[in-house]
Amino acid sequence: MNLLGAAHVIEAFEQAATRGTSPVCVSSMAGHYASLSREDEALPASAPVEDLLGLASVTAVGEEATAAYILSERGNHLRVRAAAPAWNLRGARINSISPGVISTAMSKAEAESPSGAPMLRMLQDCGAGRTGTPAEIADAVAFLGGPEAGYVTGTDLLVDGGQAAWIRCHRV
Repeated sequence: MNLLGAAHVIEAFEQAATRGTSPVCVSSMAGHYASLSREDEALPASAPVEDLLGLASVTAVGEEATAAYILSERGNHLRVRAAAPAWNLRGARINSISPGVISTAMSKAEAESPSGAPMLRMLQDCGAGRTGTPAEIADAVAFLGGPEAGYVTGTDLLVDGGQAAWIRCHRV
């Protein structure tokens, strides 16, 4: 759903994009954890939507939910990046945003689950010391969609208090 849904939206809205259009796809910092080969990164970016779920990197994940989530979010980053040149030709831009742990009902439930302790420890260890707020995500989306980011396209903005950087540096 995550990978396929985003690909359908990006493809469908490209046809309607006009000068000044600037969608922001909501992804996740989890996409920054993916470790894919250059070849495996090229395919999710450019494969026809109907072929996405049959890609070897997608089928190799099997039933592993966390790996599927990470791969789908990375695929969304790649899809946005690959779409940017076509959107540029229409005078439009497209970007994605990758929130970290945000203060929502979902993150509260996760904090109270068995995986909650490592998540809370990561927030302390990465230096943020807290969850992000929905308002911080809204501000970042407003920036990416607004005129201040007029020269920003095809990129993913991490809004995670440094969580992804910490994980890349401190986890094997």
